[in-house]
Amino acid sequence: MQRLFKRGRVWYGWFYERGQRVVRTTKCRDQAAAERVARNWERDAADPDHAAARTATLSGAFQLLLKRDEEEVKAGRRSADTTAFHKTKAGHLVRVFEVQPDGSRVPFPLGSLRAHHVDDYISRRRGEGVADATIAKELVVLRKSLRLAIRAGMWRGRIEEVIPVAFSPEYEPRKRALDAGEVGKLLAGLLADQAARVAFIVATSACWRESELARREDVGEGLATVLLRGTKRKTRFRTVPIVSPAQRSLLEYAVEHAGGKDGALFAPWRNVRRDLLEACEAAGIERCSPNDLRRTFASWQVEAGVPLFPIAQAMGHKDTRMLERVYGRQTTAQLAGLMARAMGLPASPVGLPTAPSGLQDGPKPLPAAPENCSSFVSATPVSGGSGAPLGLTGPTTDAPTADPENRRARQTLRSDGPRMSDEMLVPGPGIEPGTRGFSVPCSTS
Repeated sequence: MQRLFKRGRVWYGWFYERGQRVVRTTKCRDQAAAERVARNWERDAADPDHAAARTATLSGAFQLLLKRDEEEVKAGRRSADTTAFHKTKAGHLVRVFEVQPDGSRVPFPLGSLRAHHVDDYISRRRGEGVADATIAKELVVLRKSLRLAIRAGMWRGRIEEVIPVAFSPEYEPRKRALDAGEVGKLLAGLLADQAARVAFIVATSACWRESELARREDVGEGLATVLLRGTKRKTRFRTVPIVSPAQRSLLEYAVEHAGGKDGALFAPWRNVRRDLLEACEAAGIERCSPNDLRRTFASWQVEAGVPLFPIAQAMGHKDTRMLERVYGRQTTAQLAGLMARAMGLPASPVGLPTAPSGLQDGPKPLPAAPENCSSFVSATPVSGGSGAPLGLTGPTTDAPTADPENRRARQTLRSDGPRMSDEMLVPGPGIEPGTRGFSVPCSTS
């Protein structure tokens, strides 16, 4: 039974909540509208989840996700980088759903979220020039937030009815891995500290964040190991052994030319993608990203015949799935060489030659480095280098007097790497419309 009465032209109502009589204004002058408001009051009083679902907003669901992230970061179960990732993706969702053309903010009621809203979001982001792979990541954040909203009683919808299950763009992992000659040309076109960081990543498998956290004391005595301070998961905080002459030579170069201060191994590098692109163009090689340098480590190790699980451990993976799917992919020539080697057969015409090109007759000299840029420093025979890390430049050693073991190692670890002409899709300034990220005021920010 509705309990309504009028004061002037406005209808008021009353109801019981936890045994207490509550009187409120419906703010309605129409009796039918006032009755609907009063019914909601009574439902809210009887079912608290109904009240939460009726007043919840989309940004409130994102707050649940960020709060959970922060709790898991404190508990050591999640990386702060993952929290930053979620915050950035949620920022795009808030911008599209809740920011009006005039810049004002209107919260989007979570209870009104329907499939056509998500479809409109996908269309708008595509219109902004965003790749489907990026949109899929944003929808993952939306999906996680909706799951938490369901658990909190804030949303009573069905995720599969709102987010298109089929929206999972075909993932095509990049295959770019540099060969020894390309690494040499790339280092020659970079400033000394930048070149040192590139050499460090190729030698150790460090991701970009791990290279930023690297400290001089992390390099073990005698360059035998390197501690990488990974934060993405527990397995990423690891110690990588420096075994091959290629690794040692590159690490020697990195330590010698690194320009970090106050214990940091490297100085800040503000625009790595731009600088790598310019260096690759100047060297006449295909463009590469920081992750392509990490993939180069994996490619060389796989080509050398190292089993996948030790490589996965060195890279900080829990198992070999990422190597099998992404990092350890080989070209046809590399596969032929590996298969022939495993069967004890000579390499086929399409496989790897016995001595990789560029090392069989001695490495080719690199072009002169620009002023104030780094160039390879002659490495000692102990490092396995032949005038430079990996024997990429400098004077060659005659075959009869060269250390056969080191020579075979250099030949084995060299990777021709795949050649790709597809344009890299790299998110960054200028690729997507600017956003300040998720800036909804909440207690967890």
